[in-house]
Amino acid sequence: MPEVILAHDYLLQVGGAERVVAEWAAGFGARRVVTLAHAPASTFDEFRDLDVRATIPGAFANQVEWMLPALPSIAARTTVDGGDVALVSSSGWAHRFQFEIPHVVYVHSPARWLYAAEDYRMRLNPVRRAGLTLSTPLLKRGDLDAMHRAGAVVANSAVTQERIRLWYGIESIVVHPPVEPVAPVAIEPDRELPAEFAVIVARDRGYKNVGLAVAAARIAGLPIVIAGSGSHALDEPESGVFGLGRISDAELCWAYRHAAVVIGAGREDFGLTVIEAALEGTPAATIASGGYLETVSPGINGFHAASETPEALAEAILLARRLDADVCRAWGRAFGREAHVAQLATVIEEVVQGA
Repeated sequence: MPEVILAHDYLLQVGGAERVVAEWAAGFGARRVVTLAHAPASTFDEFRDLDVRATIPGAFANQVEWMLPALPSIAARTTVDGGDVALVSSSGWAHRFQFEIPHVVYVHSPARWLYAAEDYRMRLNPVRRAGLTLSTPLLKRGDLDAMHRAGAVVANSAVTQERIRLWYGIESIVVHPPVEPVAPVAIEPDRELPAEFAVIVARDRGYKNVGLAVAAARIAGLPIVIAGSGSHALDEPESGVFGLGRISDAELCWAYRHAAVVIGAGREDFGLTVIEAALEGTPAATIASGGYLETVSPGINGFHAASETPEALAEAILLARRLDADVCRAWGRAFGREAHVAQLATVIEEVVQGA
């Protein structure tokens, strides 16, 4: 197997893309990760044992989003070398790095701030929104050129594959992200929670649509637990809303395992959380769009809402609660690391041989 060097936008959060990179490190035996910025306390502990090479000094790591106008040039000066091939995890920046070895780009989503502006810009202040609008044509041109330099492009879902075709004019293959149980043990969060509840895992992002999930759970007669950075601000136990903020993987495992249902209400490119929940025997209720069309099989590990309304999502919640836990687990296991690594290894070998 070729020596694989990993590349990722930035290691600043506990998100699905970061979890994929952690799985790559284990599955490919990779030891080095090249990235724009790294904040060890804000992301997965697995990266502490790796050789993480960040371009932006640690003192400025959490200011990355404020550096947006300068990020294209910073990314272009980020060199990836030293191995046989680079496996690149990108939602907008890592594919712009300077690669001195062949590279494969795994696209979680084309950059939201360029191609899904209604999702990304809604949380920017007017000055930053205006600045991004003015710079978008130049950013798109550089983004396109960088993606076309890849030896191969891989999409994490059919939704992403279609966006790659539309925005880059590139044909890609789909390899679903690797999903393993989030922790070997489950630890109950250190606060009182209801005996029955729905759970949603969502950071403070507008496109996660937490409000829809809360409204649907209320109609379905369930309290809702929200896990993810920023969710503590939504904590209203008296209203049946329990915002836990960022929790450990062991606590997340407990929440998945004890929830009646996991809710997916946002516009997701894959929908990792519903597979993580399925591995713990918990079904999903989601909107019928994006990656959820691939991660939720109606009647197997969950149901899709007939429309993106609280009432329809509540109906999906009630239906999902009836599903068998063992069937959910079997569905989740099909998305495991072993199958993912095997598929990507084939792509990597082809790129190395063709270099």
